[in-house]
Amino acid sequence: MNQEEKFLQFKERISTGEVYDSSDEEMLAFQGELVEKLHELNQTSETPEGLKRREELLRECLGTYGEGLYIVPPIQANWGLKNVHVGKNVVINFNVMFVDDVDITIGDDCMIGPNCCLVTAEHPISPILRKHKYQMNRPVRLENNVWLGAGVIVLPGVTIGENSIIGAGSVVTHDIEANVIAFGTPAKVYRSITKEDDEKYQEIIESLTK
Repeated sequence: MNQEEKFLQFKERISTGEVYDSSDEEMLAFQGELVEKLHELNQTSETPEGLKRREELLRECLGTYGEGLYIVPPIQANWGLKNVHVGKNVVINFNVMFVDDVDITIGDDCMIGPNCCLVTAEHPISPILRKHKYQMNRPVRLENNVWLGAGVIVLPGVTIGENSIIGAGSVVTHDIEANVIAFGTPAKVYRSITKEDDEKYQEIIESLTK
């Protein structure tokens, strides 16, 4: 069985939303293989040679790679980014953590600030199951043009709608609609994003659309 076949076998097992034993030795060994490439990625420099090697590694690691991706190392992912799917023209700042036990989908033109954490894994309340390292997973999705400020935590099962902004330090526990600004712990919608937010920069916007 090759690596891709093995990955798909594990993914099918842990993507049901039901609890499973996360301490399975075979699975942990496989995760270690995937994470190994991130160690090399995190050592790449900002030189042309380093950036070229970084892109090569990202193409190998990511589940889906979109053109125009810029990642500032270090970056952490417990499935080595294999379950992370990135659209076009995405910026991911340093120290971002992906708990990517199942899919994390990032749309086009998203910006993720430093020290953010996107989490798909959660553990049952049952003390007995937690003692035996059981967990379950739910996917996370950022739609197009979402901006996460520094230190945002996105919890399992959350979708953040197109164009929305999450303020720095927020904990997102539930879905956030499109075209809003939200912040806090838990994050709550502060206001909608409107045409007036564009009008402030109308001259610049007009120059961009010529």
